[in-house]
Amino acid sequence: MAYPIADVLGLPRQTPRTDDPATAAEPGAAVADDRETPETRALLDRARSGDEAAFGQLIRASERVVFRTALAALGRREDAEDAAQEAFLQAWRHLPSFRGEASFRTWLLTIAWRKALDRRRSRQRWWQRSAAVASGDAFDDVAGVLPNPERTAIARDACQRMRHQIARLSPTLRDTLLLAASGEHTYEEIGAMLGTPVGTIKWRVAEARRLVTARIALETGPGDPAQS
Repeated sequence: MAYPIADVLGLPRQTPRTDDPATAAEPGAAVADDRETPETRALLDRARSGDEAAFGQLIRASERVVFRTALAALGRREDAEDAAQEAFLQAWRHLPSFRGEASFRTWLLTIAWRKALDRRRSRQRWWQRSAAVASGDAFDDVAGVLPNPERTAIARDACQRMRHQIARLSPTLRDTLLLAASGEHTYEEIGAMLGTPVGTIKWRVAEARRLVTARIALETGPGDPAQS
């Protein structure tokens, strides 16, 4: 996955707007992050002045986490790549509106999340695909390193059960769990993206895990080989 800056910025330019509510977090949603590093501040200053190379450096530092954020919402690499591309372009166009109330990374992730949600809303049956995103966490490592085909088959079945139960969660719990399971975000960043207090984010993750674990246990039963 790569987003050459020439590709990202090669679309027709638009005059930056500072009154578009879709380009920044909702009032009160941004979380007070640590200040930017001196290097990031310098790149931001140059990028605000129209320096595409500086903005390209900011993109390269964030492209992986932006992609994983979009993937958590969309469940398909192609869709996530498109949403990430749209997020980078929108961030460039609206960089003058970035006020520093959150870190640049959090601001960019919020844009990416909203772009991904817009794309997801336009597709039918998105929830069936989103369950396949739970990577970077124990939920994705059920198979592990297994010694024989039988155990591999059992672990594959356990993964399928896990994904099925994740898909059954409410959208609120599922989105929060998938973002947390990606391993890319702090709770503070997830809270900023979803416009939700950190304490609520932690509760949602714990509740989602509890429901998934309980439902799998109920589905398999004590005699199921997947439980052994």
